[in-house]
Amino acid sequence: MLKRLFATRKRPYVPGINRPETIRVDLSGSILTLQMPPHSYYGGFPGEDPPPQVNIYEQGRYVDDSGLPDWQRERESSFHFLRRKWAFYGPPWRPRPYGTISFSITVWRCDILPEDMSCFNPNHFEQMALRSLWYAGPGRPSIGEYKAPIHWRLQQESGATWLYFESHRDYSHDAWQPPEFMRTYRDCYLRIPLDNRYYLNLVFSYLGYAPVKYCLANMNKLRDAVLDSVQMEFSATAKERLAEAKHKWPDAHASEHRDPEPWIYPEWRYGGIGEENIVVVNPGSPPPVLTS
Repeated sequence: MLKRLFATRKRPYVPGINRPETIRVDLSGSILTLQMPPHSYYGGFPGEDPPPQVNIYEQGRYVDDSGLPDWQRERESSFHFLRRKWAFYGPPWRPRPYGTISFSITVWRCDILPEDMSCFNPNHFEQMALRSLWYAGPGRPSIGEYKAPIHWRLQQESGATWLYFESHRDYSHDAWQPPEFMRTYRDCYLRIPLDNRYYLNLVFSYLGYAPVKYCLANMNKLRDAVLDSVQMEFSATAKERLAEAKHKWPDAHASEHRDPEPWIYPEWRYGGIGEENIVVVNPGSPPPVLTS
């Protein structure tokens, strides 16, 4: 309680930040382990602890995007197995937190991926990441514009290429200037291949506070502590798929550096009776095409 008594925007209080929990999940034989603070959210909503075992090949688990208009369909399916929030508190007389990080882990199945492509091919994995950023950006124009990818980097772990990147809210085309705290809004991703058509997506979503300098220093520190703890021990099947990919594409590699994509967002309006929710008036950049 003393730590919270002296909490400030520069040094906020995060419950359990120095007592992280170890999470271990068996993903069809591949073992994911990581450490993170316990769930803490002022609204009282419980966190979700993952089951000890998850069958990533159980097709009934997945939710697809078949209900969306064709131009917004990424044609990938997913399911969540862990959700948490971490609140950044001030002193006790301020019950609401300064800001929060929402965290989730999701398995994605790449339904659109051709047979001659694989998540274990770094070049293919990079293409899939850019494609998903388009569908979360120009493909969803009603939620605002974003710059992505930002802070792109590769990690060579367990013999495979993992991808880290961020998506930041872009206010440069807005008619009004947002409050300072809204400039902390961003999503941070770590993607880990699991099989030819499956990958793991760890997402940190910031709802921060001002001053931005203090907020990002604190939120990035928590995020990095979690990311630095992530380990993956691939199953025998995953190792076999990885070996096959390296043999088939020995020179495949992902980009060491990427600037934000210069995508043009579509001009649009909300639809009326008998129309789709979003009506595109003038198309912007098309989604990236997968090439083997």
